[in-house]
Amino acid sequence: MWEGEIPTPATAAQRRVLYRATRRSMAEVEQMLYGFLVRELNQLDDAQCHRFERLLEYPDADLLDWMAQIKPVPADVDEQLWRCLVER
Repeated sequence: MWEGEIPTPATAAQRRVLYRATRRSMAEVEQMLYGFLVRELNQLDDAQCHRFERLLEYPDADLLDWMAQIKPVPADVDEQLWRCLVER
């Protein structure tokens, strides 16, 4: 469906992130998250997975608005993680 293949998760935290990121309500958000996971999943340690899971708690509509720069990304979102997520 999306470009690239997600590596097999090595940890329970990575499996949780993969599950939550690939079951979204908006295809555009899921595609962005998928691209991030193709590049970064196996490099995420448990703390980074936890921060990523917190990001996944936001509704897809908010994530899409931030991606399109319609709304600013809230201060409580991990800035480094967000930058890595939206890089292409």
